Amino acid sequence: MSRIFSRLSGLALAAAMSACSHVPVSTMWALRNFDAASVDPAALRAAVRLPETFEPQRGGVTLKIGWWRDGEENAKHEMIFALKETTAPEDVAPLAGEKTAGTRIYAFRVDPADYAAIRARQEEFREEKARDPGKTHGSFGVGADACRRGDFPTGPLLTTTYLRTEPSGPYLTVLKNLNMREAATKEKPLDALVPLCEKFSNHTATPMVVNR
Repeated sequence: MSRIFSRLSGLALAAAMSACSHVPVSTMWALRNFDAASVDPAALRAAVRLPETFEPQRGGVTLKIGWWRDGEENAKHEMIFALKETTAPEDVAPLAGEKTAGTRIYAFRVDPADYAAIRARQEEFREEKARDPGKTHGSFGVGADACRRGDFPTGPLLTTTYLRTEPSGPYLTVLKNLNMREAATKEKPLDALVPLCEKFSNHTATPMVVNR
């Protein structure tokens, strides 16, 4: 599976798959005061731009939140929530300028059924941080697993992820033009990073997403 994952917390932003160089400086600056413990899950929106032969896997776009204390990273408290695709004009229209040739953009929101659980986790983090300020850290991330329809197209396979934290705010580019061909490794080849979408897998003989 292809996991494009970013974490935001406190004043810094980092990304998995050694993709920090793909995070625009403007995004880091815009999120310098971002507080994962107070963001409203109802306002949160995420988006992903994929090659037009790719699509997000069902339930594969997720929100992960958690917290841990210094020296206890292996005992991190985490919860993962599947995001829901949204086609509402107010969610999709701000992304119109991000469309490029040969790509598609998908927008997502938190499932309202998960608001209470997310807010409870945010409150848990705030309480823990109040008891031990400076030694408690939080993470807040959006990940995307992609699949493909048919064969891989030629050339770079560029993916970009976006995040909007305020209803009237812009989408911020989190990871820009991450090339999935470069993300592939011997242990995780491209076919495994971006498998065939399930609905196409029976019609071809080719085997097959801010820490502090």
